[in-house]
Amino acid sequence: KAPVMTRLWIFLVVALVSMQLAEGGGFSRRRKRNYGGYYRGGMSSHKSNYGLDLRKVAPRCSYKKTLVRIVVEGPKGGGYPNALISLQDEKQMGKIYTNRNGVAKAVVKGCKISLIVWGKNLQTTYELVSLKHNKIGKETIYVKVKSRCNYLLHLDQRNDGPVSENDFDEDTYIQYQYVAKSGGYKEAGNGIAVSGSENPICINWKPFADGEKGSLKVQAVSQSTADTNVLHITKQGDDKIAVLNIPSYIDDSYKFLICINVWAAGDDDLISIDSGFLNAFNSMGSVDLSNSVDDDGSCAWFKDLDAFADGENTLLTVDFSAYDEGDGETLEGNAYIQDCNGKYTTVEVTGDETYTEGFLWPFACICDGAKDIRGVKVLKNQDFSDSIYDNSLCDDVCTQNSK
Repeated sequence: KAPVMTRLWIFLVVALVSMQLAEGGGFSRRRKRNYGGYYRGGMSSHKSNYGLDLRKVAPRCSYKKTLVRIVVEGPKGGGYPNALISLQDEKQMGKIYTNRNGVAKAVVKGCKISLIVWGKNLQTTYELVSLKHNKIGKETIYVKVKSRCNYLLHLDQRNDGPVSENDFDEDTYIQYQYVAKSGGYKEAGNGIAVSGSENPICINWKPFADGEKGSLKVQAVSQSTADTNVLHITKQGDDKIAVLNIPSYIDDSYKFLICINVWAAGDDDLISIDSGFLNAFNSMGSVDLSNSVDDDGSCAWFKDLDAFADGENTLLTVDFSAYDEGDGETLEGNAYIQDCNGKYTTVEVTGDETYTEGFLWPFACICDGAKDIRGVKVLKNQDFSDSIYDNSLCDDVCTQNSK
């Protein structure tokens, strides 16, 4: 009798031969060698490690480029020539223009593209296009430019890192949504904008007559950092301009975020408020924030809340001393305050908006060493002042907060 091991080997060989014959092919004479998951001479380069043909299980756009043809139509029909188009695919972003017939072409990568089309009056149209079902490598996209609008909105984001100068990142995409109310009229919209004062979007905020109430609320989120800012104003400036800046860099462990969205009437940029623009006062006088706060020149974030002592009410003010355009300028805008849970509140510049050099703007109180937004009370209709050195403005609002 053959030894046990010999019989075992014979059994394994017979089983292997049977399996190959059952698959109908016998042994292949071609030697298949593995090269990083693909086989030379045995598999095409479109197959995966498991023998799946990628051309059958994945959309064509996932591994090949697509030629897109963008046809832009004017508000009254017909081709819209020389329209600026900001285009972003899954690999890159850039700008193109339509020809005299209102057509532009580009080669894109990936299965999703977003584009913004600017009209001659800066009205914008946003489109998000899926290429997952495209099988021929060519796609035509039709976009119609909106009717003329009346209010310019500048959405900016500073370059990464704390900075004090107005240095904006022109390649950052910002998602936005807005609601504009005028008396009984209401309009809402959303889209994507490109950061920078050269790329405003235009919206419709119908003028409201004396005695009517209105408001504009804009929420904007950076695509690159996911940080948020909110502009909420109730007054329409004669220049029909609003400005909103997205934070550029925030420590993930921040406790409070404060953004100052304030601009001078007729200007399309936030006024310059150097590093250290945020001041605080409690019952003992000025509070040192140097070890607790970082900022980028318009947004500040608290790394800790040590400056807000339990049992103390703290007054927050903005120092516009870096704004050296002269006295008498009318300031517009608001302050945005958000806690680490994402809850926020806003307060508008609604007092005597005429700026005087060296004056401070009191805008909020941190009541009883608050740890979240529930303990933050905003101060409405406050004038600029040069005599704020304590927290007496917080007495009433913080007393109401404790009831």
